[in-house]
Amino acid sequence: MALTHLELAELLLDGSASAGAQESPHPDPLPRGEGDATRAEALGHLDFAIAEFQEMKMQPALERALRHKDVLKA
Repeated sequence: MALTHLELAELLLDGSASAGAQESPHPDPLPRGEGDATRAEALGHLDFAIAEFQEMKMQPALERALRHKDVLKA
């Protein structure tokens, strides 16, 4: 389940990044003020996945999820 939530969050992030890819070679995924619902949904999936990965001690997946969360909060 945790891996599925992580992948859902990545799909949401990839979808929003590819939508802005024409504007910039390094688009900011989910810029502030745009895609707030998508940002919130991605964060929800990441929060669930992070808690599960910590409990199961799945360090590589946990680190991947935390990197995505850091990007969203930046």
